[in-house]
This record gives sequence, structure tokens and C-alpha cells, in this order.
Amino acid sequence: MFVQIDGEKNLVRDISTRAILNRDRAGLEEYKLRRELAKRKQEEELELKTKVNKLEDDITEIKSMLHELVKMRT
Repeated sequence: MFVQIDGEKNLVRDISTRAILNRDRAGLEEYKLRRELAKRKQEEELELKTKVNKLEDDITEIKSMLHELVKMRT
């Protein structure tokens, strides 16, 4: 059994447990979608950072090898 909370159209109180429940299913689905999109964005950003770091390491290695080649030729 639930009782409507005054001034809150989507909130009710469960009489037996005294818990406050949100009945806004559309809002919940929207929240879950936003959370999933934020998680994907964070994963993509991490992947891009990893790729950039690897490219920087590769460039550093190439530069080092070029310096060695120049030293060998002189």
C-alpha cells in the first residue's frame, strides 16, 4: 500500500517499509540512458588517451633511432 507524498507527483511512501519510492519510469529510463552514454564517452576518451600515449612513445622511439643513425654516420 502506498501513500502519495504531498507536492511530489512521482513520489510515494510504502506504508509497510516507510520507504520513499519514485514511480517515474520514464525518468528512470532516461537516467539509465544518460548514464550509459556517459560511460561510453568515458571509455572512448580513455581509449583515445591510450592511443595518443602509444603514438608519443612510438615517436620518441623513432627519434631515438634517428639520432643513433646520425651518430653512426658521423
